[in-house]
Amino acid sequence: MSFYRTYRPQVIDEIDNAKVREQLLALLSKDRKELPHAYFFTGPKGTGKTTAARVIAKLFNCVKLTKSGPCGTCEQCMSISNGTSMDVVEMDAASNRGIDEIRLLRERIGLSPVSSTYTIYIIDEVHMLTTEAFNALLKTLEEPPAHAVFVLATTDAHKVPATITSRCMILRFAKASKTELLHALTRVVTAEKISISDEALERIAELSDGAFRDAVKFLEQASFHKGKIELEHIDAALSLSTGQFVAGFISYLDGKDASQTSALAQIKAAAEEGMDMRTLVTDVLLYLRANLIGQINGTVSAPVVFADREKLQRAMFLFTKAYGELRYTPIPELPLELAVIELFALPVAPMHEKQGPKAPPTGQTMPAKPVEPSAAPSAETPVKTAAAPAQQQREEPAHVSLGLLTLDKLVEHWPDFIAATKPENHSIAGVLRSSRPKSVEDGIVTIEAFYKFHQEKLADIRTKQVLADVLKKLFGEKVKIEIVLGKK
Repeated sequence: MSFYRTYRPQVIDEIDNAKVREQLLALLSKDRKELPHAYFFTGPKGTGKTTAARVIAKLFNCVKLTKSGPCGTCEQCMSISNGTSMDVVEMDAASNRGIDEIRLLRERIGLSPVSSTYTIYIIDEVHMLTTEAFNALLKTLEEPPAHAVFVLATTDAHKVPATITSRCMILRFAKASKTELLHALTRVVTAEKISISDEALERIAELSDGAFRDAVKFLEQASFHKGKIELEHIDAALSLSTGQFVAGFISYLDGKDASQTSALAQIKAAAEEGMDMRTLVTDVLLYLRANLIGQINGTVSAPVVFADREKLQRAMFLFTKAYGELRYTPIPELPLELAVIELFALPVAPMHEKQGPKAPPTGQTMPAKPVEPSAAPSAETPVKTAAAPAQQQREEPAHVSLGLLTLDKLVEHWPDFIAATKPENHSIAGVLRSSRPKSVEDGIVTIEAFYKFHQEKLADIRTKQVLADVLKKLFGEKVKIEIVLGKK
């Protein structure tokens, strides 16, 4: 059995999150009959929400309850731990999100517990329920039978109606601290008799992003190494970037070794070695942040790579942006490559400003320069430029192709494009399924629709902007969208 299942906390004292442990202990100050009948757990993934929900179930049904919580050894506690209790109903709202499932739940609620005092209903990812399902659940929360207790858990509390949360006792699960993660890992290391260095354990804690489950999973993956586990084994086992690799990569971004070609080659090498791009970007940002704070405080421990602080801050902005775009791209290394290219690019004026001669500042004259008669600005040009609406400027086809998006790539990743469009506009995604990419030339993507009403829907100026934005996220290429009517 996996470590995170084997070593899941079974009683309150075993919960590593100190704040959650204190909140659960506070419930023991009242008799079970006086406790709330509904609980709302919210917090990031892997922070122990499901574990705490099962402890709540034991708290209500343990037959040997003590001042420190459920015993964990009685028949009721053991059946809950083993997942065999008929009186603990766990439901995943992500796959059971409709009103029919909630209606079935409501029908069951009227039944008395099989062998316990209370029936506990745990609904995970509750934010995934439909509006109709929420309305049905609300009725149940308002008038529950005395034997029913609800625990609703979610990673997205803002998606749950206030009418639901207002009827629950709310427990917030924050990301685990490094100390709490190390405490949880040490418990597993001791039980499994794993030989691992303190540096390697700390590395796992740093990589877990405050999630107990991820920390224990990383430890389990590293535990297959024979012999003592060192820092380098963690990086190798998890295909992570190393400090030496990151330092080498950053040295190519500024200073005497600065080289766009070398930086891009490093990214390619990282991708070929199977490095996790999210971890690589995170490590780069941590290095840059330490460099920036060190420069400000005068305590730089790492070599000063960026002599220009403005460029350093720009690099941090670009890599932060790249991290956010990793979730959309079909090519993991692409956002990093774009960040490097943009960092090395010389400052340029916005594309729409390049369409004609730039007006000189007040009191200055333009330098003499031969101008073709056809290119000479007319007397009307300044008036037209000033009166041009922002939307018209955005529509101008002044897109310089970087070669990142080709017709072959778009055809290959058309399903990814549709999937990425769906969260922006569900109906657009449906229309795209009946369309196809026709060409990608000179920064213009032409999409072929086969029904007149499909063409009209996609040709809407707002729709085309959405499509262009999604393509920018996926492929890093700024493009203009054209819609044509084709024949099937």
